[in-house]
Amino acid sequence: MADPLRERTERLLADYLGCCAREPGTPEPRPSTPEAAVLRSAAVRLRQLHRSFFSAYRGYPGNRVELVALMAEAVLSDSPGPTWGRVVSLVTFAGTLLEREPLVTAWWKKRSFQPRLKEQEGDVARDCQRLVALLSSRLAGQHRAWLQAQGGWDGFCHFFRSPFPLAFWRKLLIQAFLACLLATAFGYLWTRLL
Repeated sequence: MADPLRERTERLLADYLGCCAREPGTPEPRPSTPEAAVLRSAAVRLRQLHRSFFSAYRGYPGNRVELVALMAEAVLSDSPGPTWGRVVSLVTFAGTLLEREPLVTAWWKKRSFQPRLKEQEGDVARDCQRLVALLSSRLAGQHRAWLQAQGGWDGFCHFFRSPFPLAFWRKLLIQAFLACLLATAFGYLWTRLL
């Protein structure tokens, strides 16, 4: 039997992450759904506010799926649990990891130039599919009750389209950013200690 919430979640994540994983220089496709348009808009605002954090992970060469899994565990499972701001932060982070740069500019690439190989290009497409599956299982599986209590993706659209005071957004984004930073530090330490 079909699960409409999971299908809608997968479609939303595939739209956003696929847009992020596209080949550099390729025009951005139109959002496939209203929630995809809202997610892209919220992600752009978040990335503008925290440009230095997100740009450090653009074109990340490590294990993207493992890093997002660690981030999801830290961001979504932390008290008080998921919020729309945390969901947008997590999905934006995953999309940033999939982005490819046409030129070598990331800090880990500045030291030694390594041309991008075809297999690395395939890795991005494969990781995109894996991230869609991972995030869908977290949002429409593990955190399904929360997602339904918020009105699903219609509630997401309503939340980001309704005007809130600037102080509300600032507090929400700072909390989401700090949660992402903490999860990144945890992931870094985890990989160094093992």
